[in-house]
Amino acid sequence: MKIFTVGRILIGVFMFWVAACATAPRTINPYFEMPPDHLLKAEWKLFALALQQQKSNKQEDSIDLWKRFLKNNPRSFRAYNNLGMAYYTNDQLLPAISAFETGLTLEPFDHKIKKNLKRTLRFKITLLRENKDYDAAINFLKRIFELSKEPTREKVALEIETLEDLIFIQVKRSNTLENYETFLAQYPNSPKNSEEARRQMQE
Repeated sequence: MKIFTVGRILIGVFMFWVAACATAPRTINPYFEMPPDHLLKAEWKLFALALQQQKSNKQEDSIDLWKRFLKNNPRSFRAYNNLGMAYYTNDQLLPAISAFETGLTLEPFDHKIKKNLKRTLRFKITLLRENKDYDAAINFLKRIFELSKEPTREKVALEIETLEDLIFIQVKRSNTLENYETFLAQYPNSPKNSEEARRQMQE
């Protein structure tokens, strides 16, 4: 009887482990490991070398190599993605965003590039919020909104509203007609804030 009970427990543990493995989120490799098809041998070697330097944390060398590769292969979304990751790792966020955007233009439905772009945008937004550059942060949040689906879009919209509130607090402190006009020009449909700005301008 004890053997039967132990056996049932072991089976239960095994089934739980299988279920956990099946439901665990898979980590997506941020790089494209394989070069495009039909490359010349020299271009194939250049792709491999750029990726090798990138994984060895030699980002400056990797960036130079990816740029060389893209001169001859300007429509390689894989290379643009990997270039973006090299910039990202090297803390060059704006060039990284530009590279990912180009890659996504070439391959609009690629999940890997989209995920890398959103992660980089998030990092940039964090830095901008720390520096109280809320206008720029909102612009990048709007791009994340475009790249996202519900329910993420709703959360991003709330983030945008929160930053608009912070901007409007600064506008009210200054209490100048010019700043109210500027706010309305940038955020004509900001909940509550826009109407209050219009009232202040009429007084």
